[in-house]
Amino acid sequence: MPTLTIRHKRHWYEPKLPHAVFLNGYFVGMLKDDQLRGEVPPGSYALRVQFGGQIPIGKKGKSIDLSVSATEQLEIPQIGEVVCEFHDRERLWNILFDIDLVLWIVSWFVTMPPIYKILSDAFFVIWIVRIVLIRKKYYKINVVPIYNP
Repeated sequence: MPTLTIRHKRHWYEPKLPHAVFLNGYFVGMLKDDQLRGEVPPGSYALRVQFGGQIPIGKKGKSIDLSVSATEQLEIPQIGEVVCEFHDRERLWNILFDIDLVLWIVSWFVTMPPIYKILSDAFFVIWIVRIVLIRKKYYKINVVPIYNP
């Protein structure tokens, strides 16, 4: 039976966060480490990797979806292995956020110019809007079929 391997490609400084893995909308498991491996029957599958969840609002079962995810269509061959690697699309934003975080900590000890507060708040609002707009395409998934006779 073919094997499906899902790997989280992350940098050394990124924390290990649990990700939910779905095949064709069905929950398969949690990716607690950097890899999840299992045997699946040959066929076509929609792989979804998701981080986060829903926050309930009120008593009527309503909720706000705060998850970020990505979906990729994959073909599982009769023989071999399919390796899916995913990573977030936030490389540039992570660098900018780290710089802003350092400046924020520095502002505890040194008086920063008023323009810093305006730029920092504007950056944060733009980042939140961007996350909301791309939250269903947050991750980039690369699919690599490997033939092992």
